Amino acid sequence: MALADLVADPYSIKRYLAEIGAYDIAGTAATTIRVSDHGFITAGIDTPASTLYEARIIEPINFSRSMFASGRVGGRSQTSFGNLVLNNADGGLDAMAGYAFDGRAVVVKIGSDSDAFSGYSTIFSGTSDSIEFDDLTVSVRLKDKQLLFESPLQATLYAGTGGTEGGSDLEGKPKPLCFGEVKNISPVYVDQSNFIYQVHDGQIEAIDAIYKDGLALSGSDFTADLTNGRFTLASASTGTITCDVQGAKPSGSYKRTVGEIIREIVTTYGGLADGGDLDTASFSALDTANNATVGIYIDKSTTMQPVLDALAQSIGAFYGFQRDGKFEVGRVEAPASSATATFTAVEIIELTRLATVIPPYRHVVNHTLNNTIQASDRLNPSVTQARRAFLVQEHRSEAATTASVQTAHPEAPVIEVDTLLVEASAAATEASRLQTLYGTERDFYRVKLKTQPFTLELNDTVQITFARYNLGSGKKFRVIGMTEDAALNEIELELWG
Repeated sequence: MALADLVADPYSIKRYLAEIGAYDIAGTAATTIRVSDHGFITAGIDTPASTLYEARIIEPINFSRSMFASGRVGGRSQTSFGNLVLNNADGGLDAMAGYAFDGRAVVVKIGSDSDAFSGYSTIFSGTSDSIEFDDLTVSVRLKDKQLLFESPLQATLYAGTGGTEGGSDLEGKPKPLCFGEVKNISPVYVDQSNFIYQVHDGQIEAIDAIYKDGLALSGSDFTADLTNGRFTLASASTGTITCDVQGAKPSGSYKRTVGEIIREIVTTYGGLADGGDLDTASFSALDTANNATVGIYIDKSTTMQPVLDALAQSIGAFYGFQRDGKFEVGRVEAPASSATATFTAVEIIELTRLATVIPPYRHVVNHTLNNTIQASDRLNPSVTQARRAFLVQEHRSEAATTASVQTAHPEAPVIEVDTLLVEASAAATEASRLQTLYGTERDFYRVKLKTQPFTLELNDTVQITFARYNLGSGKKFRVIGMTEDAALNEIELELWG
């Protein structure tokens, strides 16, 4: 039975299957624990074929997901957690105590009482964190796949063996990565005998300029190696070398937008399959919403998550994993004109109005990051005043103001946003968009619903019609957080709008 039909029918019998990846430490082998809530054997034509899913599931899944920290919109995305509770009254799962579960895949499926294995739909695809035992149960702690982004972004390190592998001073340090357009970065001096510098571990689009103490060198002073992300000076330099670069160009395709760069990072460095593991339509939609050029330079050890956060924040975007495990991106927008679902007092168990946020009267968007701040007295005397002004500060800024907000809110704040945008016009457009989006009255609600789970996704628009809080005529909200409880057929939503 189709998932939509199954969850829409309050009288349907719902069955659950789970596949829990593990590593048998004593047996030194990966294994999969297959369980169900009713006892299930796959058919001979299924994959896996003729396989038992033991009747062990007590609580099929309760799981929380959120676009952002609770009660707010914006900032870094949040990793999600949940539990799958299994019956172990007979001790049949005691062997799990000798297994490792961290980072192992977990899949939960739902189907009707009459469905064959092929008719079950995936409602969770993620990883496990750990397990907890008591006398009667085993609880498998679930996470979505954002654990992938807690690993180092750049795994390729300098060998320290000389030449372009650097000397002993670089041994074990990550090779630099450069995405999009960056200004005044400090390249890695990899080969001091041959005056070679590196800006990216791989092919790049262009080296726009190289500077010595802030003054641009002429084209005859260096040779660019775009294939390997390096350049060579004609002679040794005793000054400070910086450069402007258009970065990563994998397989001849330059990446410059937030959508393009995030896609490159999560596939090339995060291990996701470009296509099968991605909601590709969401990337196209994000680039349609904002295709401005951004740039980020990474020359130190870091994990993927702060890099993805910085990229997403640059255009008011978010990222994360859908229920089925696919990675998606999107931009925070006002609630859509049409709602995915409408809820009234019939479905609402509890409605709580959360603390509101005072709308800002001004948004300041910082852009054109100066990656190497330089003291004015250390610059070449021939550096122009305009460039000197840029080199001594961290960034430039654009702002958008709604003065009338202060009439209703005398304490209305100014919100400053650091971005990786490199064009003043793009920053001005984003400042105006943010001020329009947030510089008005917005409400947060938490609502508990007696309705079937698995039908909503984060960022969906829903309408709430309720007798209180001026919601009698209905109001639309974005879903920014949700907790689903399959055992109780309840959902708790965090809403913004």
